[in-house]
Amino acid sequence: MTVPRTVWWKRTATVNTVIAIVLFIVAFATYFSGNETTAFHPDESRWLNRAHYIGDVLDPFGPTWNDQYLSRGQPPIGSYVMGIGLLLQGRDLDTNLAWDFRRSDQFNRANGMFPQQGDWMAGRRTNNVIGALAVVVVFFIATRLTNQIGGVVASLLLIINPLQSWHNRLALADTALTLTLALLMLCSIQLVRRPGWGWAIAAGVLIGIGGANKFTPISLCAPLALLGAIMLVRDWRASRQLDSRLLAGWRGWPPFTHLGWMLLSTPIVAGATFVLVYPYLWPDPIGRTLKLLEFRTAEMTSQNAIDPSRAIANPIEAAQRTWTFLGHRWSGTREFFRLIGLPDVGHALSQLDVWLALVGLVVLAWLAWRKGLQSPHLIVWLLIVTEIATIIVSMKTDFERYYLPIVLGFVVASGVAVGFLSDKIMERMRTRSVRKPVARHEAA
Repeated sequence: MTVPRTVWWKRTATVNTVIAIVLFIVAFATYFSGNETTAFHPDESRWLNRAHYIGDVLDPFGPTWNDQYLSRGQPPIGSYVMGIGLLLQGRDLDTNLAWDFRRSDQFNRANGMFPQQGDWMAGRRTNNVIGALAVVVVFFIATRLTNQIGGVVASLLLIINPLQSWHNRLALADTALTLTLALLMLCSIQLVRRPGWGWAIAAGVLIGIGGANKFTPISLCAPLALLGAIMLVRDWRASRQLDSRLLAGWRGWPPFTHLGWMLLSTPIVAGATFVLVYPYLWPDPIGRTLKLLEFRTAEMTSQNAIDPSRAIANPIEAAQRTWTFLGHRWSGTREFFRLIGLPDVGHALSQLDVWLALVGLVVLAWLAWRKGLQSPHLIVWLLIVTEIATIIVSMKTDFERYYLPIVLGFVVASGVAVGFLSDKIMERMRTRSVRKPVARHEAA
């Protein structure tokens, strides 16, 4: 008996909701359980120190947004997130002083740079929740690209990844970036499946918010705008071959309800969002953005001088270190086997994380080629590859946090690989189950 589509959809939606809730609980419990035992990171002091930014945004021309070190040092989204997290947990925005890396640990602790216990744990719990939400979003991304098996695998890989788990137990800004990028992928899937200006604007806003967290997500405007331009030119050329009376737009260009225009709008929306959420930029958006980039470049040069062992000479070395970090030191496979008491097996199979992700990227590219330009597989592939390439090309220092967006792309791609393989296996099993009765009847 054929199940009506509406009934099937409701059943699927219910199952997905239950799975998502279970994944959220598992992820939150995993992260929360390590809050007390995870060692303090000095950067936590700085992000908690800037929690007051969420209050100061109501005074966009106040002293917080003057041209000074802290305003230039980091975009503000991470500070906003810390502030909101503290307020939601009954804390105020009057926190510690900012950690001074030029001074000793003892000096900082003695002079008010170490966070109060309540603020510190509240900041960590904020990221516990955000990290668990990212796990749920990853489930829906991989599920919509393949199936529920792929979604669950992608989510579990994100939960167990030691680098992501570590950061989800720290009061830093990087967990918020992971959630933002995951939401961008899911939003982009919805945009190409059901084109609408609401989804297009949301995608641009998410890119702007991502850029107001860690800069590199701004590069994601490029593939979306390029894809939109290609769609517009393709359909314009097709329309020129039709009778002029059938042309829907000006001189044969598609109307503004066309997906191409929506994708082409993302750089404008992203740029406007980036400036809007960052009052420091308001007096001179272009000039101060350039000043931010100059400051960031100088800071990375200084960091390389302080710790030459972390310095990266070129993109090839960055790619090699990425392989080493994610295929060995921060391998989810290695962590899984360590947890079940088989560390030697985990060490031998640690590179499975990277290889599975590479297979998934190939599968995504193949599915995109089969399904065409307006394909969720293509847009997710473009987002993952662009973010990874941007990080590798721009990486001058191998701080662990720089690898987190790559981890996100890898777990999504790995989920796609597993989901795709499971689909093929189930198809093969269904084919065999149909053929067997026929073969027996013929034999009789």
